[in-house]
Order: sequence, then structure tokens, then C-alpha cells
Amino acid sequence: MPKSAENLKLKNPIELMQSLKVNPSPRNYELFYAYVQGVNEELDKVLHPLITGADAWSDSVADEIYTKYLADDRLTKLLDETTEEVGNELKAAMAILAQAGADAADYEKALIGAGGNLKNTSDPRSIREIVNHLVKATETMQNRSQTLEQKLIETNQQVEALKTNLDRVKIEAMTDALSGLSNRKRFDEVLADETEKALGSRKPLALVLCDIDHFKRFNDTWGHQTGDQIIRFVSGTLKRNIKDEHVCARYGGEEFAIIMPTTDMDTAVTVSEKIRVMIESKKLVRKSTNEDLGRVTISMGVAMFRETDEVEDIIERADKSLYLSKQNGRNRLTREDELETSAAA
Repeated sequence: MPKSAENLKLKNPIELMQSLKVNPSPRNYELFYAYVQGVNEELDKVLHPLITGADAWSDSVADEIYTKYLADDRLTKLLDETTEEVGNELKAAMAILAQAGADAADYEKALIGAGGNLKNTSDPRSIREIVNHLVKATETMQNRSQTLEQKLIETNQQVEALKTNLDRVKIEAMTDALSGLSNRKRFDEVLADETEKALGSRKPLALVLCDIDHFKRFNDTWGHQTGDQIIRFVSGTLKRNIKDEHVCARYGGEEFAIIMPTTDMDTAVTVSEKIRVMIESKKLVRKSTNEDLGRVTISMGVAMFRETDEVEDIIERADKSLYLSKQNGRNRLTREDELETSAAA
């Protein structure tokens, strides 16, 4: 396969994906299409080593690239399209409303005129003409009202459909495709919001960072597809064992985070330790060959938000606690209050 960027960009996105045996998912297609079109220089630089074979392709890597370089552009484009479509629908409805208003004014004039004419005539033929005129005016008003009612129903349905689609894409833009958890952008937003709430309510806020132990070894031994399988397994275990008000995110690579509002240290430790034990106890096999992958474990660090904290401070303490778990042999949980003990020792 040609290695130069120029020759690669002459390829059809589908052909290029097939030549690299890349999963033909919608997100992967968007990445390859953007690369072939050359619409984003920064994206091209990141994708080029993967497409030329210099670096290994995996869904997890592709997802991180998509989230960083294309997700926001897609959401902005959809917002623009939605705004335009809703605007067009409303313009059409307003035009019918304006016409209905004109018809109503004409109808009012017809009623007033007919009333005056009826007072001034007793001729049956004239009366019949007046009545026929009123019948036609009434039919026009009824037809216009029905048209307006139908248009308003259609407009409402269109706006609801656009709103549903927009909500779906917003969720997608905040979701990590591989793990199904919130992505890093969503994590940053939620943590910023929850720290503000914690300051106002003085309720506890816990943050848990966790990392898959020896993840690189799994990738090197079994390949990226198996690595992706392990990420999905850990993500599913996290998601199933947190409370509804908790937010679980893929923090980056093989690292995850759990934001726990109104949760004290002991409760956060209990929930986290349950997750750690469940992951450790699960026997994993490679889907394609049923080979035993060995035991998957995670290391964890827990920190509590303090009134004097910036957002970065609680992240830093949770990260240091996680690092201490790694130092002390992995497959364990460290509370932030153990940091001082460790430093003193």
C-alpha cells in the first residue's frame, strides 16, 4: 500500500478502511472521510501513523481521536442545521397565521356587510346572494383554520423530532464510544458543576480514579481487540455498581473516574472496593479463541473535595492515591488520608 499521504488521500474512505481491515463503524468512517478530504491538518497528523501502519489501529484509539477532533464539529454542525430547520418550519407556520389573520379580517368585513345588506333588503334573490357569499366566506375560514391546525401539528412534530435527534447527538458527543461511559469532556463539566454544588450545600463529594493494572501487557500479548474487550468489561462493571447520581467516565486510555456527589469517604471506599473485588473475581476469556486471559485487576485512589480546593486539587489527590496503590503492589484501593502516612514513612 502506498505510504505517502498524497497517495493515501486519493483512496476512497471505504477502500482505505478495507485495506487496513478497520471496523467499518460510522465513527471510523467519519475519521477516514475527514482524512481523505484533508479538512483538518491536526487530525491528519494524528491519523497518518495509524493509516500508514506505523502505529496499531484500535477502536479505543480511534474513539479518543474522534472525541478530540470531530465530536465538537459534528455537534456544532447539527446545531446549525437544527436551528435552520426549526426556523424554516416556524416561518411557514407564521405565513399561514398571517394569511389566516387576513382571512379573518375579510370574514369580519363580510359579516358586517351582510348584516347591513340584510337590513336594507327584502328581495329573496338578494338575500340568497348574501347568504351564499357568507357560506363561501365561512368555508374559506374553515379551510384556512384546518390548514393552519394541520401545519401547526406538523411543525410541532418536526420540532419534537429535531429536539430528540439533538438530544441524542448531545449524549453521543458526551459519551465514550468504546466504553459507553461519559467521556473526558463530560467528566470535566460534571466535576466542575458538582464542586460548585458541594461548596453551596456543604455536602460531601468524593472522586475515585482507577486504572487497569498492566494494561499494556494485555495489549502487547493479546492485541488491541482484546484490550478493547477488557476496557468494555471494566466499564460495564463500574456502570452496574454505581448509584444513579454517580457519574462514571473514561478518564483516558485504561483509566476511569467516578464522581460521587453527597458521598462520604467511607461510602465511597465501600462502593469502590466492591467494584475492585468483582473485577478481580471475574475470569475472562478471549472471545475469538476462548483462551484464558488471566486475571484482570484495577488499582484505585479516593479523594474528598475540600472547601479550599480548586477542581485540579481533588483530581491531584485522587491521582496520587491511585499512584500509591500502584506503588504498593496494585490491585488495591488507597484513601487520600493514607498519603500523609506514606509520606511520613
